[in-house]
Amino acid sequence: MNTSTASTRKQPKHSDHSQKKSELAIQVPMVWLEVLFGFILLVIVGSYLYEAIKLPSPMNAKSMGAGDFPMIIAIGTLVAVFVMFCIGLVKIFKEKEHELVGFSRPVWVVAAMLVLVALGAFMETLGALAASAILVALLMFFAGERRPLQLITVPLGLALGIYAVFILALGVYFP
Repeated sequence: MNTSTASTRKQPKHSDHSQKKSELAIQVPMVWLEVLFGFILLVIVGSYLYEAIKLPSPMNAKSMGAGDFPMIIAIGTLVAVFVMFCIGLVKIFKEKEHELVGFSRPVWVVAAMLVLVALGAFMETLGALAASAILVALLMFFAGERRPLQLITVPLGLALGIYAVFILALGVYFP
């Protein structure tokens, strides 16, 4: 996927127009973004884990219950986010010069965030498979992907993957 939304490379100077674009870019140290979003994700995943713990346990002690799959996801994500957060903290204190990230398309970033909110809002209305495919294609487009083959195959592959894991493998049916 084209990652032109966030860039850590220096743009070559081609014209006055490209210089104006670089002046409008928002530049933030990457390590501070890692720590900020790491903390936010720790809070979100922590609350997700708390909710997963409250799900009922299975009647048969040897089988998986409703809360086991969300618990596995929450613990794995919590460990990964905690490691990212700790690495970010180490980088803050260890490095003297931090790499800057430039956001040259803040409107597209906001549009991509709205697509993520829409994914949650329209999941029931459209159905999980259709909502995932449509909204992932939109998210990829807003993130900078313009190749038609990727905009078609990746969302379809994701929808087929969700279908294979949840419906075929786990037997979880949803509209």
